[in-house]
Amino acid sequence: MYLTMKRLALKLTFTLLVLCVGSGAIAQEKVKILSYNVLYGLQEDSVNIDRYVSLLNELEPDIVATEEMNSWTQTTLEELAGRYGHPYALQSKEDGFPVALTSKTPLVNFRKVTENMWHSYIYAKVKGIHIFVIHFSPFNYQKRVEEVENIIAQTKELPADEPILIMGDFNSLSASDDAHYGKEMLDNMRDREKKQAHIRNLNNGNFDYTVLGKLEEAGFKDSYKLFTGEFTASLPTFKDGKGNLKKSNTGIPKRIDFIWCNPTAAQRVTKSVILKNEATDIISDHYPVYLEITIDE
Repeated sequence: MYLTMKRLALKLTFTLLVLCVGSGAIAQEKVKILSYNVLYGLQEDSVNIDRYVSLLNELEPDIVATEEMNSWTQTTLEELAGRYGHPYALQSKEDGFPVALTSKTPLVNFRKVTENMWHSYIYAKVKGIHIFVIHFSPFNYQKRVEEVENIIAQTKELPADEPILIMGDFNSLSASDDAHYGKEMLDNMRDREKKQAHIRNLNNGNFDYTVLGKLEEAGFKDSYKLFTGEFTASLPTFKDGKGNLKKSNTGIPKRIDFIWCNPTAAQRVTKSVILKNEATDIISDHYPVYLEITIDE
């Protein structure tokens, strides 16, 4: 009886293996990604840096993209990344407003680009995912159009059947959020442009949606909108743009931080949220975007 049951169990196991192989079943892995504008290099504040490291150790992301890594160097970035278990790190430059990318696994075929960009961007392939980390101009929508067209041109050189993600601070508004942007915000932006000649974020006196519209025309999807029609602002937080804490997240809500994905990536994204908790309330003046995507092992 024992031998009969054992033979049946072995036969069943073999049958299941055959079915799995025959059906082309492929093991999949979940990859966790965080994109975060950390405000002037985490304000060079050791307490805030510890808070940031604790957040990452809790989330355990596989890939982290950051913007505004001011005052950090390649060496100090590597040290920071080591504190949350990322042995691979890359910073776009060491002056101005750098972007950075860290990972648990190697960054392949990476590029650091400063030409024709207001700040800079990083490209790398990580775990089979093509990643662009960007930080577009905060002052001029026409410059942002140039920047996004440059990024899109780069994506067209990549295989369309492989996942591509473009993430960071776009300093741009999405037409899908138009219902949440009203007269108060428009009047505020018009007033700024009257007082400061270098600021030209309005398009003929109105909100500009052409920058992100270029991504949509190129087939990219707003990962956050894959899962909800609700509006969630990526700023303000409980910290102002100078790093001072506030009693509440006062200010005009905007969503300017995104992770955009090509159709191949969009089919594999399982979660995309603007991450709000006690830590992200006070780490930066932006909230991060958190995404999960499945890849074939």
